[in-house]
Amino acid sequence: MTPPGPPAAGAPTRTADRLPLGTLLLLAAVVFAAVTTEVLPVGLLPQLARDFGVDEAAIGTWVSAYAVVVAVGALPVTALVARWPQRRVLVGLALLYAVGTLAVALTDDHRWALAARLLCGLAHAAVFSVVVAVAVAVTPPRRVGRAVALVNSGVALALTLGVPLGTAVGTALGWRWAFTGVALVLAGLAVAAALVLPADAPQPRASGAPPARPSVLGELRRPALLLVAGVTVVLMVGHYGTYTYVTPLVLQAGVPTALVSLVLLGYGAAGVVGLVAAGATGDRHPVAALRLAVGLLAGCLLSLAPASGSPVATALVVVAWGAAFGALPSLLQLSALRATAVPDAAPAVVNATFNAGIAVGAWTGGLLLARDEALLTTTSAALAVGALALTLALGRGRRTRPASPTGRRAASLEP
Repeated sequence: MTPPGPPAAGAPTRTADRLPLGTLLLLAAVVFAAVTTEVLPVGLLPQLARDFGVDEAAIGTWVSAYAVVVAVGALPVTALVARWPQRRVLVGLALLYAVGTLAVALTDDHRWALAARLLCGLAHAAVFSVVVAVAVAVTPPRRVGRAVALVNSGVALALTLGVPLGTAVGTALGWRWAFTGVALVLAGLAVAAALVLPADAPQPRASGAPPARPSVLGELRRPALLLVAGVTVVLMVGHYGTYTYVTPLVLQAGVPTALVSLVLLGYGAAGVVGLVAAGATGDRHPVAALRLAVGLLAGCLLSLAPASGSPVATALVVVAWGAAFGALPSLLQLSALRATAVPDAAPAVVNATFNAGIAVGAWTGGLLLARDEALLTTTSAALAVGALALTLALGRGRRTRPASPTGRRAASLEP
């Protein structure tokens, strides 16, 4: 399969700008399963802690340790798999996810469950780099923002459907059924990737150019890309410091246990709104849209402590928070794509720093939650404000164009 070329003389531009929906929807499904796997413990924190005989902060390490593996592995693993066919890589990643998730459901030992989570983290280290690189390669340049948003709809659907459904199943039938169900979805996606994606995955090259390995690690020298990385890690430390423990916080605000899944559903549904907004504005105004989303997230975190005395107010703040976060994965990836000549590097850097923030946030959040709930939310809000300040330096330089030696086509985000 080759990326769409320019339209022939007299051909309608609408055809040239058409999105490859089949491929993009499959990629979105893979993202959906990956994020559901990553975040599922958040909705089942009390049940997991009870069954494994540990406190909630120990289950929080399932999220932070997972994130450490992704943060450390995203760049080197991406550089490694960039030379392999994407179909083979996606099938392998989905199967690795399935095995790890099923192993969690089958064990009674907290240490083995944590080890299985780390196996899933190893798969997660490469998955976003692969799906975003494929999406960029097969999409007309003027539609890259919409393609990235469509792929990232898997994030919003995971938070809207995957995690709330897993929480509801875990509450009604037991958390092991929830993990087993996710493992089956992952196995099904492995089969779908093997059937739908072509064996010769998209590796666009300049006409007549020989194959070349993308310099993923070499892109780390770009200051603009490092700035996006800084925004991402600071913002995610703040976000996940509180979001990892959103279930206990919602319960402490007076929301009944049976309604927690509905609050999480509202968070995810609002995330869809944020995602649509990112897709609509990302191609033309990615930096302005990013600043708006970060500002809204900071405001929601600042509002959590004042709202903690009311279950309704807390639920509304969480829903608005979901709208802000729903836009962020696409907008951060688009900002990174503007800063690099190698499309593989942008999602790898965002994935690594995203998960570095998750790891630090989940760990520090557990420490702060044990001391004071208001201290946790206020610290998270301060970090989000710091990330907003960093975004002021974005967009000042020229946007990076593809480096010809790689033969990879970077996104063109011109209006």
